[in-house]
Amino acid sequence: MGHKKVCFNCRKAFSIYKNPSDEINLTCPECGSITTLINHKFRPPKSSDIKKWKIAGYLKNNGCFFHHVYEKVEDGSYVVVPYPENMSEAEEFVRKYKQNLSPY
Repeated sequence: MGHKKVCFNCRKAFSIYKNPSDEINLTCPECGSITTLINHKFRPPKSSDIKKWKIAGYLKNNGCFFHHVYEKVEDGSYVVVPYPENMSEAEEFVRKYKQNLSPY
């Protein structure tokens, strides 16, 4: 499994394909800011989509690193919860799934 090195300052993501024991440079190659390691499932918005980047930043700041979050349904099985599309959905997502947002 890979990760993405995500810069919320310049709104860019860089895929990382390294051995997990290798040290990863968390400096953004574009702007020099410190980046965040996020699950490879993260689909970064276009850099011009400020609203979506704010939602992603809000989720990240609340412990979400974009792995799957599951919810139990009536028949006892689990389904993957879709990630929010707007800020009010993001706030509800964090309230409802905060305990499930740990990356490990």
